[in-house]
Amino acid sequence: MLAKPNRLQGVRTIMVMGDLGTGGTQRQVLLLAQHLREYEGADVEVWAFGGEVGATARACEARNIPWRIVHLNWFTSRKDRKIRDVARFTGELRRAKADVILSYLMAPNVVCSLVWRLTGAKLCIWNQRCAGVDRLGARIERLAVSRTSKFISNSEAGADFLMNTLNAPGNKVHVVYNGVRKELPVKDRRTWRTDLVLDEEAFAACMIANLSIYKDHATLLRAWRLVVDEFESQGRECALLLAGRFDQSQHGLKALAFDLNLGKTVRFLGEVQDVAGLITACDLGILSSLAEGNSNAVLECMAHGLAVAGTDNPGMREALSTLNHEFLAAPRDAEGLADRILRLAFNPDVRDNVGTANRHRIEDRFDPQKNFAQTAAFIVEGLEENRVRRKPAST
Repeated sequence: MLAKPNRLQGVRTIMVMGDLGTGGTQRQVLLLAQHLREYEGADVEVWAFGGEVGATARACEARNIPWRIVHLNWFTSRKDRKIRDVARFTGELRRAKADVILSYLMAPNVVCSLVWRLTGAKLCIWNQRCAGVDRLGARIERLAVSRTSKFISNSEAGADFLMNTLNAPGNKVHVVYNGVRKELPVKDRRTWRTDLVLDEEAFAACMIANLSIYKDHATLLRAWRLVVDEFESQGRECALLLAGRFDQSQHGLKALAFDLNLGKTVRFLGEVQDVAGLITACDLGILSSLAEGNSNAVLECMAHGLAVAGTDNPGMREALSTLNHEFLAAPRDAEGLADRILRLAFNPDVRDNVGTANRHRIEDRFDPQKNFAQTAAFIVEGLEENRVRRKPAST
């Protein structure tokens, strides 16, 4: 049963992440911030360590959620600059008078966990969004973990990483799945396909993920070469639509697509604001990635009733319906991934059945109101524990 609304009335809550661009973490932060503000009554701000003023900043403005960039470079080689940035960030948190700090991704998690007790905050929650692909070094990570109030993971795989790799106490780790809403498309399927110059009968698959070192687009491109060969042998058209910010991997991936002679069968779309419209225009979702928590992109594909082909890892199995598990291939197995894609591509009835099962799983496990309310309850619990610890002993 959900608790009554406004249980966090006036609680100053600062959510800290790496940047304000486009990504699954940013999407979840935005949705949770909106829930905490509108339903729970919290006073919420969204902060980022750096990057450009991107889509998440604009979305915050549209929802009247304050945001700011605090300019902290954890990855600088200059130790004096890192210390200075962390000290300045600590001071800014202190001046902001935060009651609760919610951090996301490794660098913000580590920094916030190290400094939060110096800021006057009552609670700091480490939010684990993956199964441990973005590492800063075991020593600093474990020190930060030892100073953290509580942990939320969006997957069992992430919780296992926290407990078994970072030694987080099991009684402080709580799994709360992502909340997913089926968004309405801005442009319908026909309009998207017209804009892409893609025939209505063509088979289209999409992978929604920033082109970064943390995803495995390279294996997908090699698999897609095999998929294209099979489609061409049958005189059919296919297209792979890659949506996501052009990060570290973009040049190498575009060069690989050129070397594989993929031509117009692969489209590098960059950041896409109308993700729901893109998904509606596609017949299959794909995620090639060596490690995942609960991928927001995969969940959005599921919400729209798509089957998903991808990499077999615990996070993917946890997210997808059991019917979809047989369409996951071993990591870096291009031939295996191509086989899964082709099996779904040439069996529309199977694809529809798997997509329907995925949609039902979203409705059952990833309800946003229910899951965001769980996070709010976890915050309330942490604040109460802090109040009890600080209460003077009776004389």
